[in-house]
Amino acid sequence: MRGQEMLDLIGDLDPAYIEAAAENPRLRKSVWRRWAAIAACLCLVIAGTAMWNHFGSQEKTAEGGNGAGNDAPAGVWPEGVDPVIACVAVFPSGEKLRDVADAISISISEKDARAVRNLGAYLPSALPDGYRYAVGGHYRTIMKDGTEYHMLRVTYERGAASVPAPVPENAESASDLTGNTAFLWMVWDHFPDTDRPVYLPDEVSVSIIEQQGGQVFYIDYEGIYVGIEKLDISAEELFAVIESVR
Repeated sequence: MRGQEMLDLIGDLDPAYIEAAAENPRLRKSVWRRWAAIAACLCLVIAGTAMWNHFGSQEKTAEGGNGAGNDAPAGVWPEGVDPVIACVAVFPSGEKLRDVADAISISISEKDARAVRNLGAYLPSALPDGYRYAVGGHYRTIMKDGTEYHMLRVTYERGAASVPAPVPENAESASDLTGNTAFLWMVWDHFPDTDRPVYLPDEVSVSIIEQQGGQVFYIDYEGIYVGIEKLDISAEELFAVIESVR
């Protein structure tokens, strides 16, 4: 399902259904969950191929692409694959989207993100003055053979928090992004399918960060992979953040 198709789908939603949902608490909750998932999927589709590379290996053609480096447009998936699952599934090279049984993503507070088994320990333990945890997501994919893959994705911002948004049921807190996104931090329990550089912790330096030109790069912590995208933060500050993980 392409971005325009998703917009058309949302635009064609019967207003009477929305009104009925507003009067029925149980239906309202069901509608919110369904359309929140579709809205999240739409955001990923609009973000384009670059964002897909952040979320790992995605099979983008019926024949089976290799995700990163595949020129097929985002949103082209094997027949019968749920587009919402396709948007949030994360898995390594060698796995196929058609072999995904289920995939979910939930908003997650900083406290809960740090408590995620195997992954939370690889979030920064210290930030430069003026930076903060903004929003985070926990991605969980279950393959048909029972194998599970997980990923944390956190946005860190510069500046004070904006007016809080309504808190989702599955998160302790939530915050609107202020537009001052400093860097993105992704923690994988598997090697993401990518052609971007992968470094060992001791190889990372200020000059290495500068060489990336703001593109995603990865650090291999003995099988746990951290993907970092530098946006609005100096290389020196980001290096200090990376050092806090050791």
